[in-house]
Amino acid sequence: MVLGSSRFITRLLVVIVLFTAVATAQRGSGSKGSTGGPTGTPSRSTPPTNSNSTLNPSTTDRTASPLFISGKVLLEGGGPLPEPVPIERVCNGTTRREAYADTKGQFGFQLGSNFTFQDASEDDSHTIPNSQSRNGSNNGFRPNDLNGCELRAVLAGYQSTSIILQTLGGESWQYEVGTIFLKRIGNAPGTTISVTSMAAPKGAMHAYEKAQKVMAAKPDEAEKELNKAVKSYPRFAAAWTLLGDIHRERNQFDAAREEYAQAIAADPEFVNPNYGLAIIAVQQKKWDEVVRFSDQVIKLNPAAFPMAYFLNAAANYNLQKLAPAEESAKRFKSMDTQHSHPDVCLLLSYLYSAKQDYAGAAHEIREYLSIRPNSPDAESLKNEAKRFEDLSVSAKRD
Repeated sequence: MVLGSSRFITRLLVVIVLFTAVATAQRGSGSKGSTGGPTGTPSRSTPPTNSNSTLNPSTTDRTASPLFISGKVLLEGGGPLPEPVPIERVCNGTTRREAYADTKGQFGFQLGSNFTFQDASEDDSHTIPNSQSRNGSNNGFRPNDLNGCELRAVLAGYQSTSIILQTLGGESWQYEVGTIFLKRIGNAPGTTISVTSMAAPKGAMHAYEKAQKVMAAKPDEAEKELNKAVKSYPRFAAAWTLLGDIHRERNQFDAAREEYAQAIAADPEFVNPNYGLAIIAVQQKKWDEVVRFSDQVIKLNPAAFPMAYFLNAAANYNLQKLAPAEESAKRFKSMDTQHSHPDVCLLLSYLYSAKQDYAGAAHEIREYLSIRPNSPDAESLKNEAKRFEDLSVSAKRD
């Protein structure tokens, strides 16, 4: 028996598969695409050094100029980073990746110029109106472009402090913004930083760092560098995982599975390759495998990849295991504080209707419509919600 409207179920599965197609945006770093909630979100509870960074372009010079920013990222307690970590700028709710901090935690960049770091789904047009264009021209920044912006580091399973950018008077266009700290969330056994990275030889780590920086724009070059890294250091779990990501994106699933397996063998507590295997299983609609691998992700570190709960819920739904599907869907919804994937409301509505909780089913659809009022299915969903509300009234009368 198929629950709910088959049209909406098909739409929901398309949403999930489309999400997995761009899920490499996370790549174990919790970057753009990560569900709202604890993973990758900035924290104001532990203020960083220079948490309000003053940028001082001249207020009398209205000509846009290049703006260079530098700073540092450390793990809480002052520990160094075992691998590069993305630096993102958030302006008016829109995120743009600017650079990577190296393994010493240092980062520096010309603001808005690093298009090679962007994922395919990213659009910076709303956040850098006066920056370098895609044809290579450099118009620089004007002071007011940065008002309301902040910098943060992004690593799945870790919470980042943020540095708020402010523009005041001055003449320098080079700024040291201070230190961003990353705090691990919870005490889960698994982590998105592989312990094997700490033992990587210098040459292997250099190849890995280069691959990570060019992966979005030049995947073939990244693949060559990663092959160098794992040949030099076969236990390099993070490098094996990035190779798996590259081959997964190309739908070369056999190669990707083998590379993820190599990563897990090298570091059984490394969460990222298990997440990659779950994504492959979704793309192939192997729901038993989706449940197995997403369960493993959740077991290792439930805060690292909140989307694992959504995948787990959808897979259990397709296996007609409604109780665990509902549990995972509710958990995902509680973590998705930014309402990044409101389709979970539709999944919950089907699950509630299956147990004749028609009021709950209607409520979930109404909540979805409040978040996505312009959905192409809005009218059909309104009718569905009304039908459930009528069924709820009838059930109470009986």
